[in-house]
Amino acid sequence: LTFSTFGKENSIPESANWFISLDVEAFHKTRMGKFIMGKMNEAPNIKQKMDGLKNAFGVDLMEIREMYAFGTGEKDQGTAFIHGGINSKQLEGFASLNDNVEIDEYENTKTYNFQKGTLGILSKDSVVVASNKDLLNESLKFKSGDKKNELHTFVDSIEKKQDPIISIGANLLKVSKLEKKIKTEQEIILKKFKNMVIFLDETEDHIKISSFLQATKSETAIHLENIFRSWPSLLALVKGTNKELDEVIKNVEFSVTRDGKTVGITTLVSHAFFESKVEEELEKKREDSK
Repeated sequence: LTFSTFGKENSIPESANWFISLDVEAFHKTRMGKFIMGKMNEAPNIKQKMDGLKNAFGVDLMEIREMYAFGTGEKDQGTAFIHGGINSKQLEGFASLNDNVEIDEYENTKTYNFQKGTLGILSKDSVVVASNKDLLNESLKFKSGDKKNELHTFVDSIEKKQDPIISIGANLLKVSKLEKKIKTEQEIILKKFKNMVIFLDETEDHIKISSFLQATKSETAIHLENIFRSWPSLLALVKGTNKELDEVIKNVEFSVTRDGKTVGITTLVSHAFFESKVEEELEKKREDSK
């Protein structure tokens, strides 16, 4: 897996300190995706909202192929690309109705600038949205092969056997500095780590979550590795004291790796366990609504 595989033709600039990438097309084909979408279709209120979104704005959530978003870490500073599931003509018609809209063109892309946010029409079924015009233009002028930052390089350094369904990454040091709400004790912990990335995919029997943390020092990575490796032993000590915790121990597996300053932890959750817990929660909501 390389950073360039995100979004296939991703326009993620050097300034991005966090990203979220979702391969919706792949998600729909997975056991997890089929189960979740099936439950969503069974919920009349969710289906009604999705139909309303499609009729009003021309956005069909079920037809989206991929989505990815990124930003610097500053508040209200983000950009998102959506490929598929968009009726661009219908969305343009709605955008044009706004009295304060500024219609322009940049890099052969028609843009709509509002008081809050901007929209760029990429194709008949794809768009880019951003917090402001500068961010939109920055993402549109990006060219493949442009400079990568520390986060990009870190993601590229992690070997993956398959492209993940969901990818989430952040430069913890930079994002924590830009985020004003971080508490002092949180900042002390975050300063010990550079980058973090989480990948979600699945095997035949499990949902697989792979998390990787890049520490600033080797000593920190070794300490973190030891903490993660001790989890199964700690959980075994409380076995039998809590029924729900016993269920988790039985159905969730952990494995830990370390490569220099990077610590990886893989979590495997059985499909059967995940599906049973979702069913339980839905049943509780049905009972509460009676």
